[in-house]
Amino acid sequence: MCFNATASFAGAAVVGACGVATLTMVRRPREVPLALLPFAFGIHQALEGLTWLNLQDRPGAVLTGWAVHLWVLFAWALLPVWVPWAVWLWEENPVRRRWMVPLLATGGLLTLLMLFEVLQPGIQVQVVDSNLDYQLTFSPAWYLAVPYLAATCLTPMLSSHRFIQVFGVGNVIALSLATALKAADFSSLWCTFAAFLSIIILGHYVHQRRSGTAGPVVGAAAS
Repeated sequence: MCFNATASFAGAAVVGACGVATLTMVRRPREVPLALLPFAFGIHQALEGLTWLNLQDRPGAVLTGWAVHLWVLFAWALLPVWVPWAVWLWEENPVRRRWMVPLLATGGLLTLLMLFEVLQPGIQVQVVDSNLDYQLTFSPAWYLAVPYLAATCLTPMLSSHRFIQVFGVGNVIALSLATALKAADFSSLWCTFAAFLSIIILGHYVHQRRSGTAGPVVGAAAS
């Protein structure tokens, strides 16, 4: 999390555990990318915990290195294509799938651009007002934020599945709050919100089990 190492590791434990539980209930291979999100967010929060430990919560301290690059890689480069791809795979409605294709393509192009950027040696993070401010070699301006928002938030909102729609709407609200509350470290704050919002995916599987609508998990039919 964007607050301190203890909060980051606690968040990683909670979200990561929910991620493991989610993966145990996957029914079809095409569900795996979306079901994997909570676990991935858990690892992401753990990386931020390591960053806090290395910075030792010192105001103005600056850090570079593999953990910083991995954090930015997931947040800025992987999520723009991962989220729309995962949602597209889950969707059965052919019309909605076609609507998602341009957003998936947008996310893919953004990923290619950001992969180049996040590999630059100038990426660093520092403590600003007791929060983490990740600094790329350029500042992601609104013209990058708009396609990012479209790929990661609008695509889920186009889904025919209610829980995926809620995940998309929740992320729009979370991104808006993060931007309004902390202009400097909004990416860290939003990723914290998004990590806990991903637990909605576990909620879907638990609801299916309780309602008796869940099918066999992946591999269960062969056992």
